[in-house]
Amino acid sequence: MKLHYRKYGAGPPLIILHGLFGSSDNWHNLARRWGEFFTVYAIDQRNHGSSPHESAMDYRELAHDLGQFMDQQRLDPAYIVGHSMGGKVAMLFASQYPDRVVGLAILDIGIAEVTGQHAAILEVLAQVNLGDHSSRIDIEETLEQFIGSAPIRQLLIKNIMRRVDDSFAWKFNHEALLDHYEDLITALDLPDAFPGPILFLRGDLSSYLEAELSPEVLGIFPYAQLQTIAGAGHWLHAEQPDMVFSRIRDFFKED
Repeated sequence: MKLHYRKYGAGPPLIILHGLFGSSDNWHNLARRWGEFFTVYAIDQRNHGSSPHESAMDYRELAHDLGQFMDQQRLDPAYIVGHSMGGKVAMLFASQYPDRVVGLAILDIGIAEVTGQHAAILEVLAQVNLGDHSSRIDIEETLEQFIGSAPIRQLLIKNIMRRVDDSFAWKFNHEALLDHYEDLITALDLPDAFPGPILFLRGDLSSYLEAELSPEVLGIFPYAQLQTIAGAGHWLHAEQPDMVFSRIRDFFKED
């Protein structure tokens, strides 16, 4: 697996793992800012962005991809930032290979199953045929009928590409994501505890992560901290980027 990535800055390695339906492009501004302190690698995970499309799609595969990427780039050990799906990949990888991870920052996700949170996006993927649209403005107007949040619409709009025949298509492998959606919302089965530092960031307008860490989470991550980002939902890095930038920078710099 050869994952597409964007590289920024200089310093200790920091890897960014986007969430479901996301891409490295969503993280450009934050990656550039963290690049003042770290060498940042913003990855497109399989079936997303410009990375290869594969029929297999579960957390074991995604964590294996991450290990291969770190081998290819010689990044042992590294800091890892993961949002939603990417956060679960990061937690599984740290549980499997604690010596390869300096510290984790997990955005608005825990280890439990989360259901029904992507209903609007799934409806778009099931009902909206991009080939029927002649302009990006037309697509944006259609997306607005399904998704009220502007940041979430922008997340999807950045995943639209124009083919050589001038038609539009999704960058991500929407068929594989629909087929494996249940695999990606499932609870994590973590083999071992991660004894390193881990910061959980939750949006106060999101229902993905409770305001207190559960005993199950603390059993796997005994040194975990939880902070809340005011005025943010699940896509807190898009809604409150300055706060996400400073919280993660300060946490990793303190380590």
